[in-house]
Amino acid sequence: MKSKSKPTGSITLPAEVGEEKMVVQLAKKWGADAIRDSDGTELSQDMLDLGLEVYSTTCLVRAEQTYPRLHMDQLPQKFLMSDPVTATGKTLVIDPMSGFYRDKYVIDLKHSAKKYWEVIDRTTGEVVPVSKWKLDPKSGKVTVNGCVPFHVYTVNFLVFQIWDTTSMYNHLTNNWDKPHVISVDPYHKECWDHLMKFYDKYLENHPQTDVVRLTTLAYHFAVDSDQDSVDKFRDWTGYQDTISVLALEDFAKEHGYRLRGEDFVDEGYYNAACRVPSERYLAWMKFIHRFVVKFGKALVDKAHKAGKKTAIFWGDHWIGVEPYLPGFLKMGIDIHVGAAEDGVALRRISDTPGGLVKELRLYPYFFPDVFREGGDPLGESVSNWIKIRRALLRKPVDRLGYGGYLSLALKFPEFVEHVAELCDEFRAFRDNSGGGESLKAPIKVAVLNAWGNWKPWINSFGAPQKFLVKRPDVIQVAGTNLLECLSGLPVEIEFLSFEEVEKKGIPKDITVIINDGDAETAWSGGRWWANPKVVEKVRAFVHNGGGFIGCRGPTAYQNNGRYFQLSDVLGVDKETGRTLQSAPVPVKLVNDHFITADLTGSADFGTHETFVYVAERSTQVIAAEGCHVMAAANSFGKGRSVFFGALPYDLANSRLLHRAIFWAAGKEAELKKWFCSNPLTDCAWYPKSRKLVVVNNSDQPQTTVVHRGDGKTSKASLKPHASKWMD
Repeated sequence: MKSKSKPTGSITLPAEVGEEKMVVQLAKKWGADAIRDSDGTELSQDMLDLGLEVYSTTCLVRAEQTYPRLHMDQLPQKFLMSDPVTATGKTLVIDPMSGFYRDKYVIDLKHSAKKYWEVIDRTTGEVVPVSKWKLDPKSGKVTVNGCVPFHVYTVNFLVFQIWDTTSMYNHLTNNWDKPHVISVDPYHKECWDHLMKFYDKYLENHPQTDVVRLTTLAYHFAVDSDQDSVDKFRDWTGYQDTISVLALEDFAKEHGYRLRGEDFVDEGYYNAACRVPSERYLAWMKFIHRFVVKFGKALVDKAHKAGKKTAIFWGDHWIGVEPYLPGFLKMGIDIHVGAAEDGVALRRISDTPGGLVKELRLYPYFFPDVFREGGDPLGESVSNWIKIRRALLRKPVDRLGYGGYLSLALKFPEFVEHVAELCDEFRAFRDNSGGGESLKAPIKVAVLNAWGNWKPWINSFGAPQKFLVKRPDVIQVAGTNLLECLSGLPVEIEFLSFEEVEKKGIPKDITVIINDGDAETAWSGGRWWANPKVVEKVRAFVHNGGGFIGCRGPTAYQNNGRYFQLSDVLGVDKETGRTLQSAPVPVKLVNDHFITADLTGSADFGTHETFVYVAERSTQVIAAEGCHVMAAANSFGKGRSVFFGALPYDLANSRLLHRAIFWAAGKEAELKKWFCSNPLTDCAWYPKSRKLVVVNNSDQPQTTVVHRGDGKTSKASLKPHASKWMD
């Protein structure tokens, strides 16, 4: 018999000058069909001649360094807030830059401070009249007169960013000693024209490039650095770095009002993703998005005219791209690349609309923060891949790739062997799935928050995140992580905003609503739960037969005698110090419930105190710590609700959520179709290829019973972390 050749392709390999022989060997070993450069690396002619598809990376706004040094007024700007200072007399001197990294920012002295800056009394929230303060342009300090003693004051001030954030990261992490990179803002027409001319030459000078990887387009995600160059504030989805005075003025002409520094500083918290966005901030996001789409389309059109494809990377300068909004597809991007360390990150890429090629850039990057003595790249990769694979069962992607310095990876031979196996497993998914999605249950889940499709599949961090000691470039979630549990479940998922509910109601195809987030954040909803239209529509949805799952602070907003505004639906409420004199309904645990049927021990809810109590006598408490309700189920009209105090990601909690969704939907009979009896395993059925895959998500051998769609069962035994395909 003729032996079949080993499947190859669908892998992008980072290349590095001086490692040509190893590039060839690893391309064969990993089955790579494309090579790419990375920040600080280049492709030699020998590599270009390998016959592989060539990805060439450019981040246009930081690619050329002569122009920004000659046009320092066209650098990205932002509003910063000075550290709060307490007045002890009637005069106060504030150094706005105190507490910020002076190598990264310079105060904007070109534009009128009196017009754009604000001094705010943070004790009263009032803006100090401009007549009562002045800026010394030489020292950069602000003198405030007429202060109220022992009130606290801050200055919202404009800066230019004189060191690109990613360049700064590479200098500090990868020990770069090259000149600092400066980014420019293409919103300035002169800058736009310069970049387009530079880009034309770039395309002309890269004849062997097949794919231009735009990293990404115009504006970097927000990272503010303190005086020691450590992150002071970071928001991977924030628009704080999209400011220019020119754009502010154009926005004012379009909308009839100019945005203030406080629209971005946002009561001293900055407009982080956890903050409920204001209408003014959302209007700015839409304004910037339209510009970024225009900029991106110009670059894509030029690349296509030159006979090249384009890829966009969901990282670095990606703010304004918004891949889930209709404008994104107008750019004509061919390949959508995103870094992934878990199932949430995979779904962030795989769920984006349009027929783009979707490629994951896997962690760990080949950087010295992991690939060093004492580092564990193998362990990190295995842990990441198991989570990614869970989500891959539900929504496929087209390609995998890596980034960084290949020479670092070669120092870890076990990691190199592991990647070869990982690539083969991925190609097995590619080939055996037939290019289609796995079968989903007849359930559609809507994740309800203040952002909707502005920020789908973005982790809703809770309070424990602040106290996590982490690598700042990798998203690690402390405490609860319902989205990770959800990412690998066999249901359809979409993200829904409160604004959509208020204006259009709940889509008719939604079966279950999930509201997950810390109380009074954008994820939970905050002030939206004081909106009668929202509350009545969600309540009616459940009463008429819909399902509702709340986690952490669902519907939380202190208003009219309730904290959980849907406490009648959830069957529970939270003690916030206002009902201490009222006796709660006693906690009586339900020992046997559909939701907890697969638990072999106690679930880990990540907390011992929720201060949540039973608010309705119909409530079924299915988990508690003393009198603190951890999980509960309730019927409301024709519908059902489930409450979780928190839901850290693990396989047991993923199964809890799995069963909770089916129970809330009233579809318990549909559960055991393409379903594994063992919660440490998963399966998926692909109708297009008529094949079944079973995976072991644990580091121990597992046996599981697979419930097929026809009511019959099959038994499967799997080695640690293994996957097995069956016709």
